[in-house]
Amino acid sequence: MLNKLILRVFLSLSLALSCAGTANATLINQDILFNSIFDNEDTFEVIGHVSISLDTMDEWGEVNGTWESFSFYGYEVDPFDANWDLFVAIIDVTNIAAGIESLDFDVTLFSDLSFAGYIDVYDPINSISFSLFDNANEDLWDAGALAFGRANVVPTPATLVLFLTALMGLVVRRKNR
Repeated sequence: MLNKLILRVFLSLSLALSCAGTANATLINQDILFNSIFDNEDTFEVIGHVSISLDTMDEWGEVNGTWESFSFYGYEVDPFDANWDLFVAIIDVTNIAAGIESLDFDVTLFSDLSFAGYIDVYDPINSISFSLFDNANEDLWDAGALAFGRANVVPTPATLVLFLTALMGLVVRRKNR
């Protein structure tokens, strides 16, 4: 009886650990909020979205030059396009659920439209940190302050596999009684 229990435990652990290595990385998803200097209100509206994978993060919490999803005003920025110049996100490795602490970016779309900005979680309002620039006419379309929306941390599927393995173990244990 004890041998079967130990065998089942080792089988469950090996199944869970074998799936953990093939799971996708944890993603952090956040909306990008904007307050224009041309609006005299303190309201922020959603203008974009960013998703980053923790697999690309170094040991200090920096993600440099890569993202899963990055969009502004409905335009998706391709991470493999050579037109973007800068993308650096910093995450607090001790509190991943808090989301991205800072994001620095400079992206050109369609060779005419540029987005440049800096988002700092600790000081979102006190600086003009974003510009939308028309390169063809050399016009500044808009400028203002950026902030992050609420962070959504998507865990790896390995967590689900561990949970289902434990649940399966409980069902098997209940059937044996």
